[in-house]
Amino acid sequence: MFYQILSLLIWSSSFIAAKFAYTMLDAALMVQARLLISVFIVLPVCRRYLDKIPKNKWKPLLWLSFLNYVVVLMLQFIGLKYTSAASAETVIGLEPLLMVFIGHFFFRDRAEWYHWLCGLAAFAGVAVMIAGGHGGGNIGIWGCLMIFIAGIVFCSITRPTQKLIADIGAPAFTSMSLAVSAVMCLPFSLLLADSYQINWNWPGGIALLYLGVGCSWFAYWLWNKGMSRVPANLSGLLTTLEPVFGILLAVVILGERISAVSGAGMMIVVAAAFAAALLPKVLKKQVDKAV
Repeated sequence: MFYQILSLLIWSSSFIAAKFAYTMLDAALMVQARLLISVFIVLPVCRRYLDKIPKNKWKPLLWLSFLNYVVVLMLQFIGLKYTSAASAETVIGLEPLLMVFIGHFFFRDRAEWYHWLCGLAAFAGVAVMIAGGHGGGNIGIWGCLMIFIAGIVFCSITRPTQKLIADIGAPAFTSMSLAVSAVMCLPFSLLLADSYQINWNWPGGIALLYLGVGCSWFAYWLWNKGMSRVPANLSGLLTTLEPVFGILLAVVILGERISAVSGAGMMIVVAAAFAAALLPKVLKKQVDKAV
């Protein structure tokens, strides 16, 4: 659990770092650049795993790498161009509930009544947040929608990823998935980029390096290592930590303004996610006492 909490703390700062990186290059190029930076880190160990990965595991490895890095990152960071970092982090806060609902419909992990209640509250909170964006905060529905779709993709592949990691090991999956995703991302980064111009500046360069080393390689290595020890539902519930730190960092570092209405919506989303994580423990204790 420690590995995944630490990875979430790093990821919570990724949208803030991206805002600095956008001053230097386009969002799609930024995703490509951060993947290339991470490849330079993992490339020396990739040869170690090439012959050790069974042939029947390569197809799921390629698909999961493409979805996890190319699709999710492109949706998240292109979407971030159209909305604030604080609102983007709030939408990320829906992922614990998305994890449960996707498990309910597609993986036979039954959702409880409180999941549906908290889910309804969380989606209502997002609607309030977007509605309050007119009063300040540069909150865009298109950007939030793209980040929401990215969350659906991420939660949908968590269980298959967990299974593949159990089969080939976290180090092999992390290094090989980063390496192949950097190659698969190239045509999409060239196609989706609005501009190929790079305006070098130190804040943008440092932010890009942090995204490539910290958020792309180290955080994913921590997350994948933790996935082999933590159930998928618990992994999803741990993500309730990410928006809390992300929103605080957006306000403190970026100086983003949040209207009272948007702030209330953000609090509803975070509270709903926390409630969904805590209620099972509370209800279990009550049952144990009754017995």
